[in-house]
Amino acid sequence: MTAPVRYQYLISRTGDIVFSFTVGTLAYFTNERDNPRAKNGKTLVELMSRRRQRIVDRREQRRLAKEEQ
Repeated sequence: MTAPVRYQYLISRTGDIVFSFTVGTLAYFTNERDNPRAKNGKTLVELMSRRRQRIVDRREQRRLAKEEQ
């Protein structure tokens, strides 16, 4: 009995990347559209923006604390 054929790619080398990117993007937008939290100002972009702002604020507070010493 011969060994089963093992494929390296589902579609093709670049097709797999394009396919996965497309599916991920569509899943993200579907989730953003249907998610009730996203409709209340909690979209992924807004959450990431707030997180980034907190990091910048903490960094600024540490810098000011070092300058005061």
